[in-house]
Amino acid sequence: MMGGRLRDPRVIVAAAMGLGLAVRLGRVAEWPLLHPDGPAYVSLTRAMLRGEWTAVLGGYYSPLYPMATAPLVATGVPAELAARLVATFAGVLVLPLVFRLARAVGGDTVAAVTVVLAAVHPALVKASSQVLPETLAGLFVMASGLVLFRGDGAWRASLAGVFAGLAYLARPEAVLLVPIGATWLAWRRRPTMFAAFVVATAIVMAPAVLALHAQRGTWKVSPREGMIARHAGLSGETSLPTAVLHHPGAVLGLWARGVGEQGWDTLVALGPILALPFVIGVWTLPPGWPLVVAAAFVVGPLALNPSPRYAVPVLPLLLPWAGAGLIALAPRSGRRAGAGLAVVAMILIGQALWKGKPFDEACSREVRDLLVSRYGRGQTLVAVDGRFAYVAEGTPVVPKTTAPKAALDLARARNAHLWLTRPQWLGKGFTPPDGVREVARPCRGVFVLFEVDTSP
Repeated sequence: MMGGRLRDPRVIVAAAMGLGLAVRLGRVAEWPLLHPDGPAYVSLTRAMLRGEWTAVLGGYYSPLYPMATAPLVATGVPAELAARLVATFAGVLVLPLVFRLARAVGGDTVAAVTVVLAAVHPALVKASSQVLPETLAGLFVMASGLVLFRGDGAWRASLAGVFAGLAYLARPEAVLLVPIGATWLAWRRRPTMFAAFVVATAIVMAPAVLALHAQRGTWKVSPREGMIARHAGLSGETSLPTAVLHHPGAVLGLWARGVGEQGWDTLVALGPILALPFVIGVWTLPPGWPLVVAAAFVVGPLALNPSPRYAVPVLPLLLPWAGAGLIALAPRSGRRAGAGLAVVAMILIGQALWKGKPFDEACSREVRDLLVSRYGRGQTLVAVDGRFAYVAEGTPVVPKTTAPKAALDLARARNAHLWLTRPQWLGKGFTPPDGVREVARPCRGVFVLFEVDTSP
């Protein structure tokens, strides 16, 4: 079965893209609760349409996703729907690349199974319906690798560099593609390709890096570097290189913990149904560059800020081995192998379309109704989760910590009259100061809403 040949590979690719699009649009139609970062990307899209390029390129969130969303919004598509559709289209466009990769790794049969898995994989489908850039980053990570590792020529290296730069603009961790690609070309002794790759990547990355320097006064590839330093307990550091230079032990400890956590998170993202086939596939097929690149991300930048969500861009690199593992298991099922693979696909579709977090969605609606009915639309709300203000058509003000003092100082600085927090974040000895009054405890007391007097 590993060496089977398809009469016309375009048929299975087209079918997988149709299935993948249908499942993803079905998920979009459910209108799942936004990720906490979603409102920020919607806001950046609107900033793009206002011509605020520097703010978008030099902001905390990656710029390519709102840049790709803005043209749809300019045609009249609502901003949130446009953002979800961009994630959907990116998730579908990666499928032909997955097929091409799997075909090179294991042949046509492996490619056919793998592209169907990618079309219905729950983590990929859910990411394709969110207002997040992970599927866009995954598209360019895959494109850069396929172009760079499967051919020669300066033009290929330049194109791989462009894709690597675009991957960085979608997710800052994708900057790892630069040293990976440069090391590969240097090892192969391809100086012309090396120069073409590095120059093309630098040209694409330059606007964002320069905007970051203009906005923040220091050279860095992402504002998240300061956040990572704070996670290591280094509140005074603003960039990762300086944190490593001044406090190598603290950063090393953070990284060591993150490697194990991100490794587990990647397995969680792969899913329990495909975990065993993946292990069998790694044993069945020889490892290749996709496994090396995925492993480099897991033990590299992703380990500094681990999350199952951040595994999404590298999941397509792992799926060929999961597909090979399923095929290796098929002979044990005899005549039921085809039916078994169909059952696996149906289970994955069910997981992809399953509506999770019903309490969170109900809570979001309850807080929205409370704010709109009592105060009207357009209120400024201080809350760690910016979605509550967003769904109430208000302005979110997000403090950096859950500490009450930080939230109240920010409320008074921004003239925000409403503050939403959790009771456990207040502490047992918390007493509302003068001018702060508790008014409601929505979501069965999970949150508490305060009115804040910001008058002089």
